[in-house]
Amino acid sequence: FGAFFLSAISMGAKSDQIFYGTLIFFFLGGLAHMLSYCSATLSKDRGLTNLLIWTSAFCCWLLWLITYMMQMNPLIAPIIAGE
Repeated sequence: FGAFFLSAISMGAKSDQIFYGTLIFFFLGGLAHMLSYCSATLSKDRGLTNLLIWTSAFCCWLLWLITYMMQMNPLIAPIIAGE
């Protein structure tokens, strides 16, 4: 996980966008975590609820990151080697 951020730093201006996007997803996960404490119906399974919140935040972040990074170097028309 740390190697990703070290490689993101070497990308220059794009690393700022990845960093801010990561902060947004971390903030949204934290906000959902805090809002789960306000719900009386979620008090029985607090640990499971928080696990699901952070897992979904991580999965959404990973989906965003993969989509964002695929657009950095788009493969419009593949060139077949040897022809």
